[in-house]
Amino acid sequence: MTGLSEHHSAPNGLLSRLQLLRQPQPGDGANAGLLGLFLLWSEPGIAELCGLLPLDFVVIDMEAGALGRPEVLRMTQAIAGRPVSVLVRVPSHDQQAIEHALDIGADGVMVPKVSTLAEAEAVAAATRFPPAGHRGVNPVRASGYFGDLPGYFEQANERVLCVVQIETGTAVENAEAIAAVPGIDGLFLGMGDLAMDLGQPGVTTGPLMDETRAQVLKAARRHGKLAGAFAYSLPLARGYRAESFDMIAVGNDIKLLREGIEQTLAAVRAPGGPALPEGSGGAD
Repeated sequence: MTGLSEHHSAPNGLLSRLQLLRQPQPGDGANAGLLGLFLLWSEPGIAELCGLLPLDFVVIDMEAGALGRPEVLRMTQAIAGRPVSVLVRVPSHDQQAIEHALDIGADGVMVPKVSTLAEAEAVAAATRFPPAGHRGVNPVRASGYFGDLPGYFEQANERVLCVVQIETGTAVENAEAIAAVPGIDGLFLGMGDLAMDLGQPGVTTGPLMDETRAQVLKAARRHGKLAGAFAYSLPLARGYRAESFDMIAVGNDIKLLREGIEQTLAAVRAPGGPALPEGSGGAD
């Protein structure tokens, strides 16, 4: 659950599930990865819907989406109380942006384009209160609107999640050092940007990408950190699960809406296609 003080005694939902995934699960290896969705639209109703679906996490995307701080707050509130963990992808390494995402009650942040040890150390420090870091003190919603500041401060450093995105060749080269940084909880492959940086724009498959994924996954495993990736297709998502990635984003709200509309129109227009069950179309 997300954000309010009465939930502080419970571990971060995403972290608790990922801890379970690290334990042996005979016969379930390919099915262990957690599945999530990026949200680009500033629509609390879509966020609320995601909270009703069997998703493990959502990433409210301030980097690629047209989202401001008020919209992120409303979307976080819309998912509150649901068993879906909320990460906010902040637009940059800016400390205030990272702090604000945590202050409004997100379970953690995803930070784009972290390529060096120094960058990793800086963003990790921004997510933790002293002495572990230098996060500022203003956890408005996260503390139950100042209702439980001592309780929040006591547990916050262990509850928040800091996931950094590996999106450049330099980041891949430094994956081992980045994964070793205290306060970095996961490495998440941004496959599109990474493919572009590696000289194969739009192509997220092939031997080079396979080698890159394996290198980052190995670094994360060696240091007990989470490994994640954005899957551009259903086969890729299944493949990442088979490779034992912990967090797999299966798309974003805009892409999935478009695909759903296209598939529905194609099915309706296909000659001799199956009839839809009566009443299955929703409101009219």
